[in-house]
Amino acid sequence: MHVFLIGHRPDDFCASSGMFPVSRALAAQTIQHAALYRRVIRKSWRAGHALQEWGVQHYGSKWNALLPFWDEWKILRKLPYAVSPYIAHFIWGEFAAPKRVAAYRRKGGRVVVSVHCSPRRWESVWLRPDGYARADMVVLTSECQRPFVERDVPPERVRTILHGVVSDYFKPPEIREPRSDWLRLFMLGNTERDHEFAAKVAAKLPADQFEWRIRTTSHEKSFYAGIPAVSLLPRLTDEQMLAEYQQADVLAMPMLDSAANNVFLESMACGTPVMTNNTGGVPEYLSSDCNFVMSNDRNVDQWVEKLLWLEQNRDVAERMRPATRAWAERFDWKIIAEDYRAMYRELLA
Repeated sequence: MHVFLIGHRPDDFCASSGMFPVSRALAAQTIQHAALYRRVIRKSWRAGHALQEWGVQHYGSKWNALLPFWDEWKILRKLPYAVSPYIAHFIWGEFAAPKRVAAYRRKGGRVVVSVHCSPRRWESVWLRPDGYARADMVVLTSECQRPFVERDVPPERVRTILHGVVSDYFKPPEIREPRSDWLRLFMLGNTERDHEFAAKVAAKLPADQFEWRIRTTSHEKSFYAGIPAVSLLPRLTDEQMLAEYQQADVLAMPMLDSAANNVFLESMACGTPVMTNNTGGVPEYLSSDCNFVMSNDRNVDQWVEKLLWLEQNRDVAERMRPATRAWAERFDWKIIAEDYRAMYRELLA
């Protein structure tokens, strides 16, 4: 079975994050294409930056990568004419769905498109529903996406396969740092993160009891100006990001919405419990037995009260770490890959 995973990898994305790591478990070939604005910015910073900002507004994420016709032509050239059918799997369907599905089928291919967009961003992200609706199979990363996809795609061409994690990279540390005088929290990223709410919570936390370490973009950083309990982090190397996961007491990350989320899976794989609100696909990825799943009414005082309680009962989160790690192991890409293989076999049959 020949499988080609097609997508882009942002420059500052950890090599063990995202969907490309599943290629090792599938023994698949990868075909990477660049984000269009990256090429434009080499010739004109102003034009490239404007294109990036346009993508952020429409896609809700800086990880947008438009797929122009010339990119698709290059991809088609890399795909062989196969004696038996093969899989052309576009792993970022909302950012770069194929425009000409028939061209892949003429070369013996079957087209699969994965989608990651949360329901809240659906209308702005999905500029061309016909771009993915013609695919042979659309793969959801959460059941919360199904009502939106099935507006354009018959149910028999829709599957839900949960996101995975590289659990032999994201793993508990051999040695945890000695307990500090404050509860160490971590938060990472900007897509669908509720930084405005997090800042309101952080403003009520005593700085001598908490350090909320946050890495995000410059726009979101402005929410935390003057809040003593917050430490804003610079860009992290892969090794530094792994250490932040491993040494945090809790990943505290309120969300506006969520389908799949790399940060949740990576934190849990490191043994660090997650505290977030019950929105979108969170129930599919987080067990409340080894994480802290809050109500979705965004009650600032409720979050503050819970965090103060965790600071006074530090052993609670610490005792959760083995169970949190065990829960995350079920999302290892080697396990998730079996679901992909079954879907591919069904499609090729």
